[in-house]
Amino acid sequence: MNKKIKLLSIIIISCSVFFIYKNTNKKILILNIGDHISLGINSFGIKEYSPVDYYKDYLISQQKKVFLNNDYSNKDITIKSLKEKIENTSKIKKNLIESHILFLSLGYNDIVYETNIEEEMNERKNKKIIRKIKSNYNNLIKEIRKYYNNKIVIIGIHESRVDNYYIKKSIREVNKYLENKNNIIFINTNRILNLKNDYYSNPKNSYPNYLGYRKIAENIIKSLENK
Repeated sequence: MNKKIKLLSIIIISCSVFFIYKNTNKKILILNIGDHISLGINSFGIKEYSPVDYYKDYLISQQKKVFLNNDYSNKDITIKSLKEKIENTSKIKKNLIESHILFLSLGYNDIVYETNIEEEMNERKNKKIIRKIKSNYNNLIKEIRKYYNNKIVIIGIHESRVDNYYIKKSIREVNKYLENKNNIIFINTNRILNLKNDYYSNPKNSYPNYLGYRKIAENIIKSLENK
């Protein structure tokens, strides 16, 4: 009887050690999808370290095993094009299902395009654009949620140094909408960077430098630790 009890104890302990080992060695899969912010394009238009790259390094420093997937990020991506890719591509569906955390950085290209195709912009047309971008973003998140149930981190649309009044207004309104949306973590890049010169190396370019991207990453880490 005692031998059976000892054997059972050994089996239980062995299983416990196995599951602890398996859990501690579990690889965190990060899916990073977006535009120039997701790519970490710097003030001179060169792809460098993105906020998500810095976040990945933070996790590694915490003894985590991490895999970062940037396959779907490109500087010309739009909300609509990503939704269509999810609808029509099995690979991205699989990536969404397998991922533990999803980062999105979208909307800037949509706003600039929709504003520029209007010959004579006015407040009425601008409100229509804002409604369209909000609706597209909402539909995208619904599509994502068909395959993905973990945390969504939206890195807010970067206002940068654009001079166009209507583009700036659209960015602020869409960011406000996303910031108040349930079941996502919103990172307000404009509030973080506040157009400070320290975060921009090239006065002719609106992309942040590595200090700006690192500052965004610090806020990502704080926001995720508080959730």
